[in-house]
Amino acid sequence: MLENSQRLPWKLYIIITLQTLVAFYLATFSIAMFFIRGGHEWLISSIAIIILYLFVIFACAKIILNKLSIAAIMLIIPIAPLLALVIVVTLIPVLEHLI
Repeated sequence: MLENSQRLPWKLYIIITLQTLVAFYLATFSIAMFFIRGGHEWLISSIAIIILYLFVIFACAKIILNKLSIAAIMLIIPIAPLLALVIVVTLIPVLEHLI
């Protein structure tokens, strides 16, 4: 009998995809809100938030590379830039509403 994770790998793919998309969306939202609102001491804070943003991107990439198969990664490669663009574009109305 097959193991549950081998029989239904799509559940693992969906969970990983949702986790990384939510993490990327929240990180992009945070960095956009920070740069829209600004502040007095924005240089040091902006460097720190950019480092945290890059950490989220690399952590998401590491999770994807470690847990997904090569076939799934080959499918994600052309779709990932489109998803990133969609995430950024969907943030525009949210940010306009909050300003």
